[in-house]
Amino acid sequence: MKIAHIILKTMPYGGGIEKYIEEIGPRLVQKGHEVVVYTMRHYGTPPADYKGMRIKTLAALPTKAGEKITSSFLATLDVCFKEKPDVGHFHSFTQQTTFLPRWFGIPVLVQGHGLEWKRSRWSPSGKAFLKMSEWIMVHSADTLSVVSRVQQAYLKEKYGKDSVYIPTGINPPKREDPSEITRSWGLKGRDYFLSAGRLVPEKGLHTLIEAYQALKPQGLKLVIAGDAGHEKKYFERLQALAAGNPDILFTGYVTGKPYAELMSNAYAFLLPSELEGLPTVLLEAMSYGNCCLASDIAENLEALGGRGRTFKVGDAQDLAVQMEELASNPPETDRLRTLAPQGLLESFHWDKIAGQFHQLYLDMAKGRKKAS
Repeated sequence: MKIAHIILKTMPYGGGIEKYIEEIGPRLVQKGHEVVVYTMRHYGTPPADYKGMRIKTLAALPTKAGEKITSSFLATLDVCFKEKPDVGHFHSFTQQTTFLPRWFGIPVLVQGHGLEWKRSRWSPSGKAFLKMSEWIMVHSADTLSVVSRVQQAYLKEKYGKDSVYIPTGINPPKREDPSEITRSWGLKGRDYFLSAGRLVPEKGLHTLIEAYQALKPQGLKLVIAGDAGHEKKYFERLQALAAGNPDILFTGYVTGKPYAELMSNAYAFLLPSELEGLPTVLLEAMSYGNCCLASDIAENLEALGGRGRTFKVGDAQDLAVQMEELASNPPETDRLRTLAPQGLLESFHWDKIAGQFHQLYLDMAKGRKKAS
């Protein structure tokens, strides 16, 4: 089968959707599928063949509001008139052209990775537009899939629509002793709190820095790994909150061995996010055997499954208290490190996730043949 994924920023990239396709795409190719991935040119031009996937790079307005509208429209036209795949797989509820492939007999799968209109960056008019986009996509899809039980319940309650639960995934951890992180940032292991992800407002890093500045735990640095993308002003805000504190380290986007080293040697992993789909980075941190402390939003609670600690979302004081308790209680952090990875790979291994999509695509093709 030919599967078209619409639309990603670029490959590779630090975003959740890009990570998702970078993991399941090659596995689907191994199962015999032809995988076509549409990306946006202003994020960079990846090779035409990336890990067995065929990449098609398109123009887009290089703005937060316009990039997905323009690029998804052009991708959808290409899907309908040129590629004509067996399934058009649309990612997120922020596109408006999902009805077009159905006019051409192409089954449409819409996968929800989170509720975009909840992001704090959008104005009231922007939120209204995104809610309209969500309505269009939910009602024009042949099949809906979601990465969390929370979102599955939302679609049922809001629209009366059933959806297929296929979560995000993880790979077996590649634990590494500190070497590159020592050379680059002076980290020796178990001497830092770690947070990783995109530097955008909904990740709540301002709350984390405020909590750390109030706490200033003796001997524990704060390492924030990730890049800002379009959010340059937010990054400047984070730097201002850090106020030249040499114990707060911004590493930029990290991947490969340095990322594995950061995950392998943290004292604790912190996720202060205000909005999530199902947080891949939290599952990864747990798989590495990290003591994890996350905000108490429903999606984080779902990922933690009772194997970590939480604080009240947006509450820097509560976060500081929790960080202090972990910093002063190594036996408790050790207990949570042991608990965190238990059973994760059985539920969230990328091999399992790719297999679920393989079967879903086959079911969709069969359903379309029966309907015709």
